[in-house]
Amino acid sequence: MYLNPITVDGITYNFTEESLKELIKSETATKAKLESVQAETQESYRKLATLRSKVYDFFTEAFEDGGDEATVTREGVNELLESIGSDALVTTWSATVEITVTVTGINASSPEEAEDIINDNIEVSGYNFDVHDQDINVYSIERE
Repeated sequence: MYLNPITVDGITYNFTEESLKELIKSETATKAKLESVQAETQESYRKLATLRSKVYDFFTEAFEDGGDEATVTREGVNELLESIGSDALVTTWSATVEITVTVTGINASSPEEAEDIINDNIEVSGYNFDVHDQDINVYSIERE
């Protein structure tokens, strides 16, 4: 059963009681979502204003002598970056590492075969870095 027709801006709408209820529910949900997005936007703007202020303060301090150039330290820059939720600057490092292991349970017919098995099957790998120039030295081979 249709309710009385409703005209808005020259357009006439015909609703059943059920379709009008659904329209009102949808409008209520849309309004709630809009209010939520507005609150998120306001919070994001407050965060942005805080970040801008921190960056401005950092450079104001760096140029406090009135010059046209400034020298900043990595530590100072990292403090700023971390304070605004960014990753700190990193440096790539390299190292020479010695790893000593004891290998047991090698089934081989001779010490030479045991050494070949070790050399062919032991490798060093890194989590998030490259490993180059692996040098495996077998120091002693003994029967178990």
